Amino acid sequence: MAKTVEVYTSRFILPEETIQLLKTDKLSVKYLKQEETLEICWEGDVTSDEFKYGYTQIIEHVKAFKPVKWQLNVQNRQSLRRADQRWVFEYVFPEVLKIVNDDVFVAVVVPVSSIYNLVGELDGDELMTGENFLIMQHFMYPEEAQRWLNEMCLIKYGVN
Repeated sequence: MAKTVEVYTSRFILPEETIQLLKTDKLSVKYLKQEETLEICWEGDVTSDEFKYGYTQIIEHVKAFKPVKWQLNVQNRQSLRRADQRWVFEYVFPEVLKIVNDDVFVAVVVPVSSIYNLVGELDGDELMTGENFLIMQHFMYPEEAQRWLNEMCLIKYGVN
């Protein structure tokens, strides 16, 4: 809900800090305006069809916002099939790099138990398109992930 603020005799409506883009029982996608971050949270046992449909919807929002900072929270998601993980790296991330036309920073928030299983077999080729790279780091806490995203953009652009 937008905040209404009175300054002297004028009233201003401040934009919402968070825009809910998609909400299902297993997927929540938000755009955090102040942080300029796409926040994706998966929960529960996600089928291949749900997973692929979710990412096709996410791609549509990427076209609108072109976010270079992503926070992908999978702490509460059941394990995913290796083929589905691979599909994201082969099809989704290359498409994102083309759409955004810039480097993309992805902070993945995972349970400690799965931190090394998420992308173990990748060689890195799937994470670049032309001169643009998708740079991924894993974290245990969302706040730590957001700090890293902000630091990466500060280094690259000189702004958060």
